[in-house]
Amino acid sequence: MINQNNPENNILSSKSDILHAIKMLDDTKIKLILVVDDNKMLIGTITDGDIRRALIKNNDLNILCENIMNPKPIFAYANDKEGLESKLEEYKIPIPIISKDSLIISICTIGTKTYNSHNNIVVIMAGGKGERLLPLTSSTPKPMLPIHNKPIIHRIVDNNKKYGFKNISISINYKGEQLIDYFKDGKDFGVDISYLKEDKPLGTAGALSLLDHNNLTKPIILMNGDVLTGVNVSQLLEFHQNAGKDITMCAANYNVAVPYGTIEVEGTVITDIVEKPLKSYLVNAGIYVINPNIIKKMKPNMKIDMTTLINQYVSERSVSIYPLHEHWIDIGSHEDYEKAQK
Repeated sequence: MINQNNPENNILSSKSDILHAIKMLDDTKIKLILVVDDNKMLIGTITDGDIRRALIKNNDLNILCENIMNPKPIFAYANDKEGLESKLEEYKIPIPIISKDSLIISICTIGTKTYNSHNNIVVIMAGGKGERLLPLTSSTPKPMLPIHNKPIIHRIVDNNKKYGFKNISISINYKGEQLIDYFKDGKDFGVDISYLKEDKPLGTAGALSLLDHNNLTKPIILMNGDVLTGVNVSQLLEFHQNAGKDITMCAANYNVAVPYGTIEVEGTVITDIVEKPLKSYLVNAGIYVINPNIIKKMKPNMKIDMTTLINQYVSERSVSIYPLHEHWIDIGSHEDYEKAQK
């Protein structure tokens, strides 16, 4: 069934910056931005992939939509039912409907998006003590702290389940019995859950060595147990497979507002003064995709952090980056925890 949707929340000016595009794409139900000129005529579209490519290439939050959009958008004219049906079938994406003078009328979609089931193992690292969140973690492991009455790790499990990932393994150490008591085998949550029991703290990657190597035939998704995000795990896996690298690291934008005007110079001559600029940096988001061959090379029960493991392969150019524009928060401090509650 073809659905006609109001395009109002998907339309953005070509002169808007990428920050506006990111917010719109995150907020809107239909993941397609329709870029218009001053006359409200459709001149391009922006997808999730367009934004990620722009972040990788530029990492500039001031770049304009007209510089990242697809200038040859796929569309259908009003009253061209046959053309619309053909394009929906061929491209499997929302299709804007426009008038003869390129004014946007609606966006058409087919039914509700569903995701295929994936057998890939999702490992959630939940063994840390969470010392920066004391005293909250004195009796409760950090992943079990509630966000609106639901534990952080429950929300992580739900997001993976949403995108078809139900084979979940949780690494446990500090107060791990609470996670086992909560999830058990996962059946009540619509997933299959097993546990990697660390006899000693193994860092943010060491627990991977405890996985059964006989079951490692597909890339593993690894997530920190204190990261809240709406990342589309299915798209992440597809990106990893297309990149052809051994490891994919997700990177989030961390923005720093400089409280002063910054000065650019050539020699002793000022060439520009930028008033209170916003600087953007890509930071480790605590979400990875890892090929089985990497895990099979790891020494069993050896403490190692994920950054150390990744650095072993950076020089081989075996690590790709997947920029996140989705909601993301690393709950590492009381301030972060309070922010996540809002």
